[in-house]
Amino acid sequence: MGASFSNYFSLLLPVCFGFGISDFGFPAALLTLATLLTAGAFAQEEPPPSKDAGVRITFLPPPMEGTLSLGIYDKKGKLVRALAREATPKDFIIGLNGLITHWDGKDDAGKPVVPGLYQARGYSVGALEVEGVALHGNDWITDDDAPRPARITGLRVKAPGEIEVELKTLDEKTFALPIRFDKMTPAADAKEVLPRIEEGRVVLTIDGKPHHPTLGNDETAVDAALGAADRLWVIVQTPTGREVRAYNLDGEFLRRLAYAPADPQPQRILAARGTFAERWSEEIVLLEENEKMQRVRTLALPQKPADGAAPVWETLMEKVILHSETFDAVKDQLHRPDGKPFNPEKEFVVHLINNPLIKDEPTTAHVTIGFNDKGSFLQTTDGLPLRRVTETPHLRWTVIGREGSGKLLTVFQGDGTVVEEFKAKKLANMMAFDAGDYEWKGK
Repeated sequence: MGASFSNYFSLLLPVCFGFGISDFGFPAALLTLATLLTAGAFAQEEPPPSKDAGVRITFLPPPMEGTLSLGIYDKKGKLVRALAREATPKDFIIGLNGLITHWDGKDDAGKPVVPGLYQARGYSVGALEVEGVALHGNDWITDDDAPRPARITGLRVKAPGEIEVELKTLDEKTFALPIRFDKMTPAADAKEVLPRIEEGRVVLTIDGKPHHPTLGNDETAVDAALGAADRLWVIVQTPTGREVRAYNLDGEFLRRLAYAPADPQPQRILAARGTFAERWSEEIVLLEENEKMQRVRTLALPQKPADGAAPVWETLMEKVILHSETFDAVKDQLHRPDGKPFNPEKEFVVHLINNPLIKDEPTTAHVTIGFNDKGSFLQTTDGLPLRRVTETPHLRWTVIGREGSGKLLTVFQGDGTVVEEFKAKKLANMMAFDAGDYEWKGK
């Protein structure tokens, strides 16, 4: 035990006092010293490595608080193996000359590398401040614990005056959320009388009498709903697109709701079956979709004003799910406070804290963002993971960039159901270290 303490003290004393504690902060230096001294003094002697342990790598960690990421690089400087990521001293063997780990001579794919000289080096990464800012592109998600619907699968009548929106998550779990019409008096036959579509025509029978609007020869009905005052609402497919039309039960056309070609097109319609005491004459709910989004809207038609002017539809509710499989698919909908588009950056050159163990040489790191099935993380541009940013699983993309003064980094990421926005700072709270050169002779 005395020999271990003496070895550590003689090794670390020049580091802490020869370079000056003020160079890297007393708490960090004291923590590094205390950690290694305690482990070296009280741990059992290092067990002999197994015959398959491979190359033994010994290194002294940088004198700063943080986690350790260690990589193996070939003679061209290419990363061949991420040997440790966000590790602590507990993840290594405490030896007389520093922390010890082993490399089995394989790359990240598990394949043996060619014999030759390799370098071990990495980074100590301090605290990274990450703050969740907003969720974009999915109005059905109310908080972090709410289900994450990937798509809207339908609308259905739950009760007079209430609609249910059917949603499905990425793992095919279904659930429903309610939408209520404004206060109204339901129609007596609200449950019994429902139109249906057969071969592109509306089929509606009331008291044994058929009712259906006459469509053009090149038009077909997509969906229909019976609304207030016996109005029949129909989604019609025309040669140029879709529109929503209102008819009376005698088939007389009353009004239309037109759509531009770029608008989400109507897929499903439901209408309020009853009468409103004031304000509205009718309400309808629409499910609309195009290649960019799905949305559900509740539209209300005001009662005719006293001056006889034609009423104009008002949007009472609108909830959207953007198709967010890629950043390019949603970038135009990510409205920034300054009105400028968000421009991701491929990498950042980060000026690191100088490491007194490598003679205070100025160091930089080229940093970007990556992701896997467990979330997003900062990494070097050659692929060495540095620090976890988020723990959102099943991500499909992530981007990072600077906005405003550039002191804060903005991260956007998507899993196909919603776009998350984060702010990150203290990216430069890192220190590089050199773990030495090693020869791999193969097996």
